[in-house]
Amino acid sequence: MRHDSLYAALVLGTAALTSTALHAQELAADGPTPESAVMTPAKPDPVASAAKVSNALQNEKDVPAADITVSTHAATVVLTGKVDTETQKAAVTNIAQKAAEGTRVSNNLEVRSPEERPLKDQQAMQQSAVAVRDVEAALKADTRTSNLGITVSGTQDTVVLQGLVPTREDRALVQAVAGKVKGVTRVDNRVTVPN
Repeated sequence: MRHDSLYAALVLGTAALTSTALHAQELAADGPTPESAVMTPAKPDPVASAAKVSNALQNEKDVPAADITVSTHAATVVLTGKVDTETQKAAVTNIAQKAAEGTRVSNNLEVRSPEERPLKDQQAMQQSAVAVRDVEAALKADTRTSNLGITVSGTQDTVVLQGLVPTREDRALVQAVAGKVKGVTRVDNRVTVPN
């Protein structure tokens, strides 16, 4: 009887060990456990990140992607070349950082001087300066707007008006005077009226 009990214990122990070994093999075949995956995160591949950055810049219409070189150095995506404005430089940085997905980005872009910009941009800047000067002159020449202290600035196709006027009628008048100036295609009226 004692022999039968020992035999039964031996059979049960062997079955338990076999079951544990089979379970361990199944886990190994399924891949790493969540604990081991957390302990060894994958590092971003800077070459793949550079390709993603390059593609993202090519798909962005507001940046001169053809003038930007994307490369890698010491696990960093490096941007070199020239852009037209500080705003473009900042936009390129934001686009690159999002596309790089964790890879460090070094922005070595330079902002072109006005003389280095394409001829059409230079002409647009000159036209904007002329429009600003002409709107300022028109506001000063009109006795209804000459003392309102309106500030005039401009972008490539827009004249921007700023200031504080006493009435809504004055605000509308400022817009009307600026809009009649030759060469002005759009007026951004930011003039305010007190409540």
